[in-house]
Amino acid sequence: MAQKIVQTNSSKKTTPGACKHNHVFEVFLFVNPFGDTCLNCEEEVLKFVQQTDKKVYFRFITTSDMQTFNNYIKELDKPLSLADRNSLYLAHQEVCKGYKATLLQGKKVGREYLMKIQDYFGRQGNPYSHEKMLEIAQSNRLDTNMWLQDIHSDLTQESIVADAKLARQMQISANPTVVVFDNINYKYGFKLEENITLENLEYLTDQMMVPSEEAMDQEMSQKPILTCIKK
Repeated sequence: MAQKIVQTNSSKKTTPGACKHNHVFEVFLFVNPFGDTCLNCEEEVLKFVQQTDKKVYFRFITTSDMQTFNNYIKELDKPLSLADRNSLYLAHQEVCKGYKATLLQGKKVGREYLMKIQDYFGRQGNPYSHEKMLEIAQSNRLDTNMWLQDIHSDLTQESIVADAKLARQMQISANPTVVVFDNINYKYGFKLEENITLENLEYLTDQMMVPSEEAMDQEMSQKPILTCIKK
């Protein structure tokens, strides 16, 4: 059952009847900068954007607040000393800054950097090192000198603070989490915390085009597990 909460602030897959609409969807995917599962979800979102006939804008947002970080530690399911936890938390912070700095040189460049980081440190399970992060950045068509300056810039810090505020407003407590808004029915957005797949995103956006709130709530109670965000 979908729960409502208040928010304070050319080979495309064709869905029957979906082409006759003016809907534009905004997709916010909140991810762990080292998360293997998050990388899988990013790949699913990209497939959805590439294959759907709907117009979609999307963002990958890294979060490293203590709540989502502690949930990540639990998922690791292995003993960590306090020193190890602190080192891992600082590594998260560093990669988040690196990602925000890469975005200043282009969204695609930033996305590729993030996914390479997640692949190497998350999917492959390699230990984090600052040197490897630099190596990945240098292999990613970046102006490295500018990137190193941007990591510590006020603009990067302000962007991280803005993302943290957005995560609080959307009540993000775990990664990955996807939040979808529709420009036509912008009063409500829907939050999905599991089974973030191409098929579920297609299904979700189809149901968000249902004209009434009652019909939307009824459909969302069937598949998958969602949270409705009220603006």
